[in-house]
Amino acid sequence: MKNNSQWAQIGLILVAIIWGGTFVLVKGALNDAPPFSFTSLRFGLATTLTLIFINKKIFSLTKYEFIGGLICSFLLFSGYSFQNIGLMETTASKSAFITSISVIMVPFILVILKMQIISIRTWVAAFLATSGLYLLLILGENKLNLGDILTFGCALSFALHIIAQDVYIKKGIRLLPFFFVQSGFVTLFSLINAQITESHTIIWSNRLILAVLITGILATFFAILIMIWAQKILKPTETALIFSLEPVAATLFAVVLGGEILGLWGWVGGSLICLAVAYGRDSD
Repeated sequence: MKNNSQWAQIGLILVAIIWGGTFVLVKGALNDAPPFSFTSLRFGLATTLTLIFINKKIFSLTKYEFIGGLICSFLLFSGYSFQNIGLMETTASKSAFITSISVIMVPFILVILKMQIISIRTWVAAFLATSGLYLLLILGENKLNLGDILTFGCALSFALHIIAQDVYIKKGIRLLPFFFVQSGFVTLFSLINAQITESHTIIWSNRLILAVLITGILATFFAILIMIWAQKILKPTETALIFSLEPVAATLFAVVLGGEILGLWGWVGGSLICLAVAYGRDSD
């Protein structure tokens, strides 16, 4: 079981790095496709890939796979909607760091819902991660803007998604059918909202196509499947803490590929988040 736990942690670290690398890609792609349209393309590709593998199993969905997938899909859709719209007004690095406050929200929500007792080790790790975010957002050069505020909605949605997904995973759902329902409904919700709220046409640029391929295949299809598998083994607090590595990876990609500049306090804050992950990974 310990080996499985270690592999699950490694898998989630890989997911965090992959997701961290998508912020710069998505920010650029949003110049060529509106937020809901981009999400529908991204999850539409992931849904198509899943359908190829799932084949006839789609006709044998269990109650938990369908209902749980539907609930989780709404939270996932909300999270990416807030994140993509917010990315149009803020930097990739700030978006990633704000998104990562789900690491703090998960323990609080679990305590409020009386679903889990949180260990002191986890609270210390959450405090370290919070301190890192404070250094970036409050002491950093860029102040809060509308995009940052919208991204807080993303963090709340993702925190609730981690918890809700954990509940249904513990009920013995199958990976691919459960993911298919989530991905399919996110695609549907995105298409509906794109038709209602978006009037801009999609510009099929090379950067948009590359962003759709990378986010659809790596960051959605493979990454979320790894996440679901890992959550069968790890507790939601462990999952959230490992995902606080995501903004650190995002910042590195943003600096190297996007030309963003992160000041001294930003690097100190990122280091604190790394420390939180290292300290909290074996908690609970």
